Amino acid sequence: KAALIHHFIPTGKPTPTVRVDPQSSVYTGDTVTLTCEVESTGWEFLWYKDSQPIQPQSPVDKETNTVRVTVSDKGRTEFKCAARRKNYFDYSYQRYDGYYYDNSKKRYVYYNVYKTHRSAPVVITVTARPKATVTIHPADPVFTGERVTLTCHIGSGDGWYYEWFKDGKSLSEAGQRKEYTISKVAESHGGVYTCNGTQSTQPSYSDTSDAVTLTVSGKPTPTVRVDPQSSVYTGDTVTLTCEVESTGWEFLWYKDPLQPQSPVGKETNTVRVTVSHAGTTEFKCEARRKNYFYDGSYQHYDGYDYDYSNNRYVYYYDYNTQTSAPAVITVTGSSVFLPQI
Repeated sequence: KAALIHHFIPTGKPTPTVRVDPQSSVYTGDTVTLTCEVESTGWEFLWYKDSQPIQPQSPVDKETNTVRVTVSDKGRTEFKCAARRKNYFDYSYQRYDGYYYDNSKKRYVYYNVYKTHRSAPVVITVTARPKATVTIHPADPVFTGERVTLTCHIGSGDGWYYEWFKDGKSLSEAGQRKEYTISKVAESHGGVYTCNGTQSTQPSYSDTSDAVTLTVSGKPTPTVRVDPQSSVYTGDTVTLTCEVESTGWEFLWYKDPLQPQSPVGKETNTVRVTVSHAGTTEFKCEARRKNYFYDGSYQHYDGYDYDYSNNRYVYYYDYNTQTSAPAVITVTGSSVFLPQI
């Protein structure tokens, strides 16, 4: 009877290949799937990141040739893999060094020393994900009744859909718009705001912005300060100062019988009055917000003025403070006048 002869033909040590999905447009926070491909079966897979073993890995985790890696840092990272054989034993002994019990197969496993070559490196280049930022106009403090606009900025591109959050909860009334405008803000609008964005192209989403706090205060009342405060004589010059909390105001002055002066050019809160006649006159002030914008393509229109010092147009929107309490100047003589400013 002829003997059955088995021929064993050795082959060279295999070299695995690493496949990456996705292969491009990787941003911080993305999860990348790495697959170690090697011929035949019965392998355990070992992974290396920038030549260092990826730890920890239990023996059971190593039976799959696929790992999922969440990238948190921008830059260039190199991955490699290798594979090694494993032998199974059905012995009933306790665990020893080099052995562990495979519960799924109900038997002990011993790893022998045979490994493949390490794969060629696969390089993943990670780009920093754009992060949203929130701005508030006007800047804090904001007062009840003002028009307030919150804007969500996300780098370049105009294909973003925006999501707004207030105190950690989705703000449905803001829609998916870049700007969230509150026409007449109330104290209930105060809180912590954040935003983020999504789009159909990569990167498909942004990181959420840092939180900004909108603080809404009651409508302020300015105070008029007079210098000097006493002993005013005809011919003296008196300085009037309209004091109001925060910045970004234009100041309006009134004198008996409370006729408003022209607002143009009154960015300073101080006026100087030269008194030439005796008498008693009341002065009051108000302040109002102003908005700046850079479109210089049109001529002057009602409600707009050109700010030459800042080379931009100014639009005054309808928000005034309360009117101050009157400041009374008493002069020996007949009258007081407020010059055009």
